[in-house]
Amino acid sequence: LVALDPFTGALRAVVGGRNYGASQLNHALAKRQPGSSFKPFVYAAALSSAIDGSSPLVTTASTIVDEPTRFEFGTEVYEPANYREQYHGVVTLRKALALSLNVAAVRLAETIGYWKVEELATQAGFNREVEATPAIALGAYASTPLEITGAYTIFANQGEYRSPYPIDQVRTEEGEMLWQSPRETRQVLDPRVAYLMTHLLESVVNHGTAAGVRRRGFLNPAAGKTGTARDGWFVGYTSNLLCAAWVGYDDDRELVLSGASTALPIWTELMKRATALSAYQDARHFPAPPGVVFRQFEVPEGVYLGEDEPRTKLEVFIEGTEPEVTEEQTPYRSVLNRILMSEEDDMPVDPDASSTVPVLASGGELERLEDEPPVDLTGSEGGKWAGPDRFRHPGAPQERIPQIFQPLRRLQEAKEKFERHGGFDATTALKPSPN
Repeated sequence: LVALDPFTGALRAVVGGRNYGASQLNHALAKRQPGSSFKPFVYAAALSSAIDGSSPLVTTASTIVDEPTRFEFGTEVYEPANYREQYHGVVTLRKALALSLNVAAVRLAETIGYWKVEELATQAGFNREVEATPAIALGAYASTPLEITGAYTIFANQGEYRSPYPIDQVRTEEGEMLWQSPRETRQVLDPRVAYLMTHLLESVVNHGTAAGVRRRGFLNPAAGKTGTARDGWFVGYTSNLLCAAWVGYDDDRELVLSGASTALPIWTELMKRATALSAYQDARHFPAPPGVVFRQFEVPEGVYLGEDEPRTKLEVFIEGTEPEVTEEQTPYRSVLNRILMSEEDDMPVDPDASSTVPVLASGGELERLEDEPPVDLTGSEGGKWAGPDRFRHPGAPQERIPQIFQPLRRLQEAKEKFERHGGFDATTALKPSPN
């Protein structure tokens, strides 16, 4: 396990093994294949097309084909498979990363150029053994937990890489500087791309392969990615702490368990304990930099969606790459924006970022963190409107609930008005109450 401050690179915790008497191998520095925990670097390289002008332009709403595929590379043929051989056809980038689809990741790397992924990985602090081949997309090149934790600082620190260091400096009693830790700092990603990646990685935690974080009771805003190769990985972060957990054998034999079932529980337990400390308890929502916009768009027919998942989405884009809003969409978008606007700062509320309590899942319903019956938002549940009080989680700070559930309260007010009068004007019913 490796935990560090994403803004400075200062190491906060390192666990090299369970028992030094039983094994002297420092696992924090042992090279292992990171597996799917490397995939965010593929997506970040692709989304950088909006900044460097490369072709094709890739956005969070772009689609990619997920089906059994043979990738030719020189004289070699590479045939990756998805977990449990499950394929979904055409998917959005957000869905592909949330579900950790292998074929989609390799296809994306092929589309933008394997060299581009390699270049980004090197800039992010990965060792020089990483090569521009199809295997790079699935984390086939060995890395250490310390290395990959440092690499994730580019997502958690607005695109800036910070090399990890254990000791800050050494001084004499008189204050004379004897030694200072050498550090590397460089801007690797545009801050807007870094935010898009954090937003995508929040989806992984909220309703993707890392949803176990929520089921285990860690409810603070968080982003991260699972990884399963021969070992189990989970790398994730809050607004003030970044941590990687690894589980495997000394002799590198296959663990035969996923990162979600091995490393993720360790990461979650550390984060729950860390956020109980004063230094880390103020984990906030990730701030969006200037030049990032939220826009409604329509997922085309034929693109994979979950069961009962609506095709109208609110997505985040780098300004200038967002889809055009048609005249027919404008009234609905006006209502949607009003629902998702915060009265406090007049900025869109990120549907995936509010993770102190249950969050809006991609399926368009509230993702339940406890085993409870589905909530009927149409009012058919016994003829009563299921209001926001239904969604209180016992671990959520009560004073935050009114602000977080303001959008639901407005929906509730609109619903009650509809029931009283038999109809309403959506453009006026959802206006903020003067109270």
